[in-house]
Amino acid sequence: MTEPAPLAETVAAIDAHGARVQGMFSDIARGYDRANRLMSLGIDVLWRRRAVAEVLPEGAGAAGSRPRILDLCAGTLDSTLELHRRYPEADIVGGDFSAGMLAVGEAKLQGPARARIVAREMDAHALPEPDASFDAVFCAFGARNLSDLEAATREQLRVLRPGGRLTVLEFFRPRGLFSRAFHACYNRTVLPVVGWAATGNLGAYLYLPRSIGAFVTIEDYAALLERVGLRVIGRERLFGGVAGIVRAERPRGDA
Repeated sequence: MTEPAPLAETVAAIDAHGARVQGMFSDIARGYDRANRLMSLGIDVLWRRRAVAEVLPEGAGAAGSRPRILDLCAGTLDSTLELHRRYPEADIVGGDFSAGMLAVGEAKLQGPARARIVAREMDAHALPEPDASFDAVFCAFGARNLSDLEAATREQLRVLRPGGRLTVLEFFRPRGLFSRAFHACYNRTVLPVVGWAATGNLGAYLYLPRSIGAFVTIEDYAALLERVGLRVIGRERLFGGVAGIVRAERPRGDA
């Protein structure tokens, strides 16, 4: 039985790198969740739960309106659903530029989640959302795939309300001895083999380890957030620095 062709993309990438990444994720979409569970032994689920625990700032929705959360680079909506479980009263937009990933994610939306979650194709470099329209922006394992990290970060700042919070869960470029050794060993052996077995796309799981080595450190990322106008309020290393969580907020007096 042949697999159906990936859905056509309706959001144009900003450059050739973005177009390659967009096509790659749509190609592996049907096996993506399975690959993540196998490669991480379920640890990625625990990391997401830890990251979403403090996504909404205090007082969000206090004026009677529902809090609004943007899950950026939402992929198959794993993080979007985790946000819904943690904040069932919030309206959540799951945004991604891969039509194939979002199609897989939308099939998971059942019951109350379908009423509170909207999946929307979008490019992180030019968000189709009004200024100051979200109480929180969340991004899990997507920042390192962006073509222009600073431009995308400025967009995240733009759509956050004053006092709104940005939370990023990512594989930052490792600096410690343990994290560098782990990435070097795991990414050259387990990740390509398991990823290929789960999705049939070896190239994608050779690219993903390279994207970690080419990304910024957690310290450099925090400095970038401060430079564009966000205030970093927390940094947390997970599993000896293999992954990390960075939290920042848009200053309340920011116009």
